Amino acid sequence: MNLRQLQHFVVLGEVLNFRKAADKLHIVQPALTASIRRLEIEFGVDLFERTTRDVKLSAAGRAALPEVKRALQQMDRARRNAKATQTGEWGTLRVGFVGSASMALLPAGIRAFRTRFPDVVLGLQESTGSRIVDLIDNGQMDVGLIRTPAVNNRGLTIHTLQTQRFMVVIPRGSEWEPARNTKKVRLQDLANAPFITFSRDESPMLYLAVVSVCREAGFTPNIVQEAIQVQTVVTLVESGLGVGLVPSVCAQHKPANASFFELAKQTPACATGLALVYDAGSLSPVGRRFVQTLSELAEQDGPAPV
Repeated sequence: MNLRQLQHFVVLGEVLNFRKAADKLHIVQPALTASIRRLEIEFGVDLFERTTRDVKLSAAGRAALPEVKRALQQMDRARRNAKATQTGEWGTLRVGFVGSASMALLPAGIRAFRTRFPDVVLGLQESTGSRIVDLIDNGQMDVGLIRTPAVNNRGLTIHTLQTQRFMVVIPRGSEWEPARNTKKVRLQDLANAPFITFSRDESPMLYLAVVSVCREAGFTPNIVQEAIQVQTVVTLVESGLGVGLVPSVCAQHKPANASFFELAKQTPACATGLALVYDAGSLSPVGRRFVQTLSELAEQDGPAPV
């Protein structure tokens, strides 16, 4: 039994005429007759009742026809899905992201990807950068959006999409707030302020980046609280616990009880990136399409606002 025989059965079952069915299938009538007979032998039943004047489905044929149609449709769908999977146009993609990605590239990236590849199912999971790296390394996630600098000792690819400056976030009305209309602050002026920073365990490289920026300014920060997500740093600053250094994208949301200031002195350490992380050796075609889409979008947008 093969797909061609099943196709012959469906066409003949619909038109109930050997000559018309053979014409529709672009084969000669004896070949169709032989194909149907072989199928009946394999089924072990007569699928058609034949007379010298007409042909009609037998009871067994009427029962088999809708099932065979469904089977052929499923095979066609499987073929199309397999082809689309190979080209990255169909499938499932597991995407991890840090919270701050939702402030910048992620929403536009998801819209663009879903517009281009509507048949791909995206499984989105918010997490920390270190957890995302672990999941990708263990094969439990396909691609992630993380903050850089980040630890990379797993052989994974980290592709930076955007680079943003660190900005100082200070609680409004606090003793550390600079004079009105001030747009830039000297970090050394905050040497005695309590700092809220990224978690040393969850984001060790970002933690070290903040410490390095402060040390370049001549002091070691007095860290009173660590936070896992960037937004949490801003929230804790709003509560008056201290000051923080966060990516410039956070300033777009204008919190009610905190203000953002540029650093008066910019150095290479005063920057953080938003990057894709993935295993290039095992990334699926769907994953490559996602990486391509976000990379193109980042190029179109240019540098992130600072």
